[in-house]
Amino acid sequence: MRRLGEDLAALGLQLVDIENYQSDESGSGRFPPHAVVQARNAEEVQAVLRYAREHRVPVTPWGRGSGKSGAALAERGGILLSLEKMDRILEVSREDMVCVVEPGVILQTLQTAVEAQGLFYPPDPNSQAWCSLGGNLAHNAGGPRALKYGVTRDYVLGVEAVLPTGELIKAGHRSWKGVAGYDITQLLVGSEGTLAVITKAMLKLIPLPRAVSTMIAFFPDEDAAALGVQKIFGAGLLPRACELLDGPTMRYVSPKAPFKFPDNVGGALIVEHDGNSDDAVMEELAKSGEMCTEAGAIDVVAAQDEAQRRRIWETRRMISTALMSVRPFKISEDVAVPRGQLVELIRRVRGIGERYGLPTACYGHAGDGNLHANLLFGSAEEREKSHAAVDDLLQAAIDLGGTITGEHGVGMAKRAFLAKEQSPQLIELQRRIKHAFDPENLLNPGKILPERPQA
Repeated sequence: MRRLGEDLAALGLQLVDIENYQSDESGSGRFPPHAVVQARNAEEVQAVLRYAREHRVPVTPWGRGSGKSGAALAERGGILLSLEKMDRILEVSREDMVCVVEPGVILQTLQTAVEAQGLFYPPDPNSQAWCSLGGNLAHNAGGPRALKYGVTRDYVLGVEAVLPTGELIKAGHRSWKGVAGYDITQLLVGSEGTLAVITKAMLKLIPLPRAVSTMIAFFPDEDAAALGVQKIFGAGLLPRACELLDGPTMRYVSPKAPFKFPDNVGGALIVEHDGNSDDAVMEELAKSGEMCTEAGAIDVVAAQDEAQRRRIWETRRMISTALMSVRPFKISEDVAVPRGQLVELIRRVRGIGERYGLPTACYGHAGDGNLHANLLFGSAEEREKSHAAVDDLLQAAIDLGGTITGEHGVGMAKRAFLAKEQSPQLIELQRRIKHAFDPENLLNPGKILPERPQA
């Protein structure tokens, strides 16, 4: 590896210091690569992968470092391939209702650009102000609006990508419909950079809703809040977002929350509706409020203006940071269960916390059963307890018919748990797919799939 930097520079590639590319938001540790290349176009991505194959050097794709699974960490050293400089919005077509983007585009930048033309790209992970489209594609990102609009995969029509061999392929189509051949586009979305490096994506856009209304309902406990969710759906309503906060989350966040909570509440729902008519949207919001009241809500507050609506969502988005005031460290798991099992999962998380002596806080996407379950800790001893507790937490999600990850991905953080959810035959099939794309196992090696058991 000593000549690696010199060789890459000789190819005309742009190298940068490794300091800011050793860790991400997963808390998985620091993993310094031997070199960091900032690719500026698809040809440079091809050059990196061809060099890596010739010299048997691992390559790890990198977006913006906002990932929660450790998928962008150079666990085995080698080359970290940053795509952040490939940040152009190449096209926005109102006529075709598509846009073409490079992977380094920040999600919020794209959303602002298309909304200026009356169009809408719905996926909205909490990190939208700084995460990249490439990372969203790699992890099939979701967010609160996934309840009504779906996740990243639902908006990807086609991709341009570089295979580990250095070959450039184009998969998919510009049309909204198409079923020719195997769906390689959908296979690459969510593959966490283990099969190919996406260098361009064609995304579907939809009309921008003209009206949006938001409310927050306060309940005595999570059971009543969950009943509110069931009643909203039972009334034939489909909000674009339905977020649940449990009692501990509200207690921990309340001192710093932009939106102030009443005293003695044990759960809350943030509910948002959208559509093309203010009157129709407000009617739906009012009906959701009635359903929450029927479920036992203590109070229901509808945002009266954009500023109040923004304070509600700022409160939701600051939860993760606010929890650090309880303990300096936390493990946050993005498990998902069938919607009807959400409160039971919260109970089990709380029981796990009590068993290990750790504070817990649960919040997330109540509408689709995707819960962010947090274990809080402060000492080395508590850290060990928290890692042991994670095993119980993930098993609880699986036992309730759910999954170990609803939107953050497997990466390196959860690969040891994949075998708890998936059969040996299914994992082996995925290994064969990986081998078909990457026979030398050089592109993001070791991510997602656990090592084969020793004979």
